[in-house]
Amino acid sequence: MGLDMYLYLEDKETSEITEYSYYRKFNALQGYFVEKYNIPNCGRVELDVKTIEGIYQLLNDIRYNREKASVLMPTFPGPFFGSYEYDRIYHNYVDQAASDFYHARFIDFNKYRFFYTSNW
Repeated sequence: MGLDMYLYLEDKETSEITEYSYYRKFNALQGYFVEKYNIPNCGRVELDVKTIEGIYQLLNDIRYNREKASVLMPTFPGPFFGSYEYDRIYHNYVDQAASDFYHARFIDFNKYRFFYTSNW
């Protein structure tokens, strides 16, 4: 049990799903999506280039101003959601997600739809 989050691609032509990225118990990212999109458990949000760029910038701001993490992307409580500390684990998640969202900016959106979803 725990918080599992995914970024995935859906081929517009074939509807084939490809996992793009996976996060385990990165509750701050879940909190971002809950606050911004009010998604329920197992809900999904389609992301466009503008949204991806905004999330990337937010994560990058945290990477270079780690003391602002609690303001820019606070931890988010929930059942089995992991640590609520702004420690090495939190910042490793931020670093990974920043890299993933950076590369997601270059997806061919004429061919793919890009989604965030989670399950706990």
